Amino acid sequence: MVDDAAARLRYSKGAIILHWTIAVLILYNLTTGLLHDTLPKAAFQFHVSSGITILVLTVLRIIWRLTHKPPPFLPMAKWEKGLANVVHFLLYCAMLAAPLTGWAMLSAHVDKPKPAVEGAAPPPQPIGPPKPHQTLIWGVIPLPKLKPITDIGQGPDGPARLKETHEQFEDIHGTIGWIFLFLLILHIAGALKHELIDKRRQLARMGVGKAEPKHWDTAA
Repeated sequence: MVDDAAARLRYSKGAIILHWTIAVLILYNLTTGLLHDTLPKAAFQFHVSSGITILVLTVLRIIWRLTHKPPPFLPMAKWEKGLANVVHFLLYCAMLAAPLTGWAMLSAHVDKPKPAVEGAAPPPQPIGPPKPHQTLIWGVIPLPKLKPITDIGQGPDGPARLKETHEQFEDIHGTIGWIFLFLLILHIAGALKHELIDKRRQLARMGVGKAEPKHWDTAA
């Protein structure tokens, strides 16, 4: 009976795996992104690869959510349920928007010309717009550029327009990072409030620990 109640109120294994995998990657990216000026460069090395992985896993998580009914809420006030739904929705938006704006930044990036070597002949100037910088996901998979962004580089003023576009997306990306952090704090605070104050095994729903029968009670 207890096992049946626990199974009914616990998220599916697929949802749990996706949740914690995305959570670890998000913590890494928020840390390396918001502290990139103070952390060693090596700590930032996999920021892009992690971000694109978050984007892919978030799409899979949304598909999973649409095809697998989530468990009901544990007992809580109506306003808490409403806030939880809003925070979850905004977290999904952030998990999509942060990687996409980062991808747009990369698409607007162009290689800087290498410094000339004294006494060496100048390299031939390329014809057409500057070639966008190539990025490899986890050092293996080439990340294609977003064509609407690279098209901005067409024309004689292309490099200047790309630079401006890069700066705009950089500002947006940074703002999303701070919003993301705020939403994550709300999400964690809510889970801990239900776990520690309400004495409901909220974390057990995501596979952390076990719950006694009374902690799975859904009566309002």
